[in-house]
Amino acid sequence: MRLSPVSHVASLIFILATTTCLDHAPENREYREKAREMFDHAFQGYMKHAYPEDELRPISCKGHSTWGNFSLTLIDSLDTLVVLGKHREFKESVQLVLQHSNFSIDKNVSVFETNIRVVGGLLSAHLLMERGGMELPKGWPCAGPLLDLAVDVASRLLPAFNTPTGLPYGTTNLLYGVPKGETTVTGTAGCGTFLMEFGMISRLTGDPSYEHAARRALRALFNSRSKVDLVGNHIDISRGEWVFREAGIGGNVDSYYEYLLKGGLLFEDFNLITQFKVLYKSVVKNLQHDFWYIWGNMNSGNPTLPSVSTLDAFWPSLQILIGDITSAGRTLSNFYSLISHFGFTPELFSLLSGQVNPGSEIYPLRPEFVESLVYMYQATGDQMWRNMGKQVLDSIEFSTKTTCGYASVSNVVTHQLEDKMESFFLSETTKYLYLLFSDDHWIFDKGVWGNISVTPDPETGEYRTCAPNSFGYLFTTEAHPLPAGVLGCCYPRQLAPDHLLDTLYRNKGDESESQSFFSIPNKILEYMSGKKAVREEEARCGAGERFLAVTGASRQSAWWEEPLTRYHPNRHYCSLPEWYSRYQIYGVEWTKIPSRKAFRVAKNKA
Repeated sequence: MRLSPVSHVASLIFILATTTCLDHAPENREYREKAREMFDHAFQGYMKHAYPEDELRPISCKGHSTWGNFSLTLIDSLDTLVVLGKHREFKESVQLVLQHSNFSIDKNVSVFETNIRVVGGLLSAHLLMERGGMELPKGWPCAGPLLDLAVDVASRLLPAFNTPTGLPYGTTNLLYGVPKGETTVTGTAGCGTFLMEFGMISRLTGDPSYEHAARRALRALFNSRSKVDLVGNHIDISRGEWVFREAGIGGNVDSYYEYLLKGGLLFEDFNLITQFKVLYKSVVKNLQHDFWYIWGNMNSGNPTLPSVSTLDAFWPSLQILIGDITSAGRTLSNFYSLISHFGFTPELFSLLSGQVNPGSEIYPLRPEFVESLVYMYQATGDQMWRNMGKQVLDSIEFSTKTTCGYASVSNVVTHQLEDKMESFFLSETTKYLYLLFSDDHWIFDKGVWGNISVTPDPETGEYRTCAPNSFGYLFTTEAHPLPAGVLGCCYPRQLAPDHLLDTLYRNKGDESESQSFFSIPNKILEYMSGKKAVREEEARCGAGERFLAVTGASRQSAWWEEPLTRYHPNRHYCSLPEWYSRYQIYGVEWTKIPSRKAFRVAKNKA
């Protein structure tokens, strides 16, 4: 009797698990090089046959415009060149982008896609210039031509957010703004996937309008959730009312969840993380069935479509970030059963019939399954997850490779191909495959080493001190890595005088406790926030208040050991999780800090 894709998953996992005791290092290195060669073949094919068009037609070896006709694949691929160590190609590609990019064009574009692919690609390339071996522009990372381009594009997307609810239109014109008669219905992901890119722009440039727009949209979505804490998949941005009320984790919703969690982690906004956990709890309660996630009614949680999407495979990566590794593994194993059966994950698969949903047979070389494998391997170190990735790479190589690229699969049953190669194949799929088989890659650094940047502020004469490539990276939904270490480099400006910094402390707290408390005197809070007086009930744990370090010569310890007096009228206490470990110093040069451990960063080994 023939086993269904779901029923034989246990035997497949057993076979994979029995091989984990072997030495797989040589084979892992081989597959890492296969991933690099896969990227090389696709990238060179695009540059030879498609550039400056947006994307490559890999069967006919021609280019075509898809999302705006601004060399989308090249921009989307820039940081992958750095991740793969292709510094020469990175420098050449950056020069092409700087010389030929022009976004002042009469073109209607997707606000969502332009943000994640173009703004995200330009931002990440700008922030990886040091990693990519490029000469840094004056004022980097707070200035530079790639950042200027990213700001230019983002500013052309901002008019879409000018709505009564703050939720953006789905389409805008790069020259004239939102087209007349544009629909007011936008997907949930299309409203809630901006904070990482827009927030980073605000932190680098000091212009708060981008981050404000992204946060306003996130707030509107969360406030529109149902009584059972679920959200639909399309909403009317003019009224804030749901148009399509099916709740799920797949298409048109997925990256909203992602940006709540990752945005909260990147900007240390525990309110966003709490919002994610509220929604996550409801998703697990109402939509999870045997560790698959189906579609249900947002108001009741009752099932409406017992099917799973290839896009759902990103969900385990978020589960791993919050520590739910067991559930993540079960869902990944479910998806692996589909890959073992079809060779690829179909766009929609019915759990009732055990068949691909009619009209959903495509596989456009999506990255989500491999993305989650990267997180799972980093969390567990179990070779089994890399073995799953080997099958994905082999299937793509064997079934989709053409003379000039890799083609989308139009039918996962017959393996018929389509003359299309999405830019995310180079931005995400090949990058995640390469990282899956990479050991000791800098993208996984723990933030122990990094260059210290001390740059003068031309307006104040004070200094910005930071470690741009420390503290690790977070991937956007398009797999553009953003370094958290740059967040303290540019804004907020150093507002507190040196003599006041002596009283900034971080309390280590009792390691047995799940919470620590950070204390900030009112006087310093006033300097940082620009407010003359702050009432106790108005005290909030904003980003500026959380960057704490010892700076006084009389203080030899990085920890504040004074007993806590909670809710003292002259102090503000912020309850933060124990894992919080980032620091920022305001208003002093690196050489003046007696306890250099405050950065958790040292000079390079060389």
